[in-house]
Amino acid sequence: MLKPYDMSSIIITGPKAIQEAIIRELHELKVLHIVEHSKNELADIGKPLGSAANLSEALVKVRALIAALGIKKEEAEFEPKKGLPDIMPAAKKLGENLNTALDELKKCQELISKNEATKQELKILKDINIPLEYFTAYRSLAYFTGYVKDASALNEEISKLTKNFMLLNSGAKKRSFIVLFAEAKIRDKVQGLLQKNSFSHVNFSNISNLNGTASANLQRIEDENARHSRKIVDSNKKIEALKNEHKEFLLASEMFLSRQLEKAEAPLKFASTQSSFLVKGWVPAEDLNKTIERLNKAGKNKVFVHFEPAKAHDNVPIKLKNPRFAKPFEFFMDLYSMPTYREIDPTFFVFLTFPIFFGIMLGDVGYGIASFAIFWLLKRKIKADKFFNVLMLASFVSMLFGLLFGEFFGYEFTHPIISREHEMFRLLYVVLAIGAVHVNIGLVIGFINTLKMHGFMAAVYEKASWIVLEIGVAILALSYFKKISVSPLAGAAFLAASILMLLKAEGIKGLMELPTIFTNILSYARLMAIGLSSVVLAVIINDSAKEFFHQGGVYILIGVLILVVGHIINLMLGLLGSFLHSLRLHYVEFFSKFFHGGAKRYQPFGAKE
Repeated sequence: MLKPYDMSSIIITGPKAIQEAIIRELHELKVLHIVEHSKNELADIGKPLGSAANLSEALVKVRALIAALGIKKEEAEFEPKKGLPDIMPAAKKLGENLNTALDELKKCQELISKNEATKQELKILKDINIPLEYFTAYRSLAYFTGYVKDASALNEEISKLTKNFMLLNSGAKKRSFIVLFAEAKIRDKVQGLLQKNSFSHVNFSNISNLNGTASANLQRIEDENARHSRKIVDSNKKIEALKNEHKEFLLASEMFLSRQLEKAEAPLKFASTQSSFLVKGWVPAEDLNKTIERLNKAGKNKVFVHFEPAKAHDNVPIKLKNPRFAKPFEFFMDLYSMPTYREIDPTFFVFLTFPIFFGIMLGDVGYGIASFAIFWLLKRKIKADKFFNVLMLASFVSMLFGLLFGEFFGYEFTHPIISREHEMFRLLYVVLAIGAVHVNIGLVIGFINTLKMHGFMAAVYEKASWIVLEIGVAILALSYFKKISVSPLAGAAFLAASILMLLKAEGIKGLMELPTIFTNILSYARLMAIGLSSVVLAVIINDSAKEFFHQGGVYILIGVLILVVGHIINLMLGLLGSFLHSLRLHYVEFFSKFFHGGAKRYQPFGAKE
């Protein structure tokens, strides 16, 4: 707690003959965080093991099958008996069966899609009782298909032009669909008449090979689509059966192949010469002796292992060390940044204060119970235990503050210890006091970090100066308002000392940042403001519903609807606001006083992510 696990730098080297055995042992140990080698004049990058190409090909095949079958990643109990020789034939046969089913599915879907396009054209023509084979190219005839404004007027105009034409139409409310056959020699004149009648051409590209009437063809296509739909259902059943039958095999194979490929490609992170290999990395100090012992055994005492503790400026991967109850709050470090090896890990402090800040803002027994239930249900559905454990604890703390504030969905159900609605200023003073304590805890942690990294005087100038500044301002304010019998000169002395210390530590930049300590503390007023806005909205919802309840009858149902919808919206706003603002108070106001971060998380070779 407060500091990560102790890490040791380790260099492992030996002849190429034992490289594969060492890789297997390291993969099984799951303790070595490998530092990748960069090619230089002394050593090249290693080459993958001979099995890498086949493993990669098999893994791509298995993952493609998992994606095609829509299998979700989860733990599998199945285990391949012979490894790659067991997986490849089974995957090949499964792939062939799946491709057959998918091809049939795709073919039927394409035919239905084509038929649907044809159906759209046939529906337009179904009231025109002529054979579809009439719609072909003629030497002496021209035909037109489309919509006109007035088919009767068009018929009269064409009859004045020629007697050799045929006009068929199906009526519509505003426009009529027509099929017009006329002599080819008067095509241009007919087109002119059509344009005058607002003709809109319709192209029939899917019926050129059809015979008979549109109505007869529509029925035939409906029958065809029904057959294709049945085949689609059958194909989907085959795919689902393949999925259920081979799910365990594919998931286990993917896991097995991933691990084997990780081992086969490990030399790509090693330094390599013609006859030897070298791998650098980090091992937790508590696992060091066991690691050396097992490597010597696996390498038949032909391996050389050099190790040493982490040095001050080493780029050490971080393995956080927190008690079980605080471990879920490592989520916030993953979200932000890992502390460096010499820094204090703030996870435990976040565990202490995040639920309190969240609880003060949400602060309602009803909302606390509702949010706890929501997060419990989501935890069962979604694999994000850390995140929902944090939110469930925060919801529980919200219930406790709800008892303190005496609130249940906005109603004051008991005499509160402190009323958010009626004692705003009292609550404001409380949250500002909390802010002052929280910020100064950050400064104390910053003092310790700076002391470890740069020495006592640097810590005094950089961090203690802010505490001296606060003391000076506090003495000045209290003496001015006659709250203490101390001369204001004492406050001025502290203030002057803090300014000189900051000037020494950070130069002019430090002086420019003098007001930030107080703006940081004032920022904690949001604990009161966010909570108060939630209370006010809850009261408005309750009062609005009450008005409808008093009217009786059907208005009672409206009142219930206002209560349910209103409190759901208020709860969602309260949860979002409480989470984001609690997060901000830690990341901005608190972390800025001590945290640098930027380290990599410890990722041991062979461990599942």
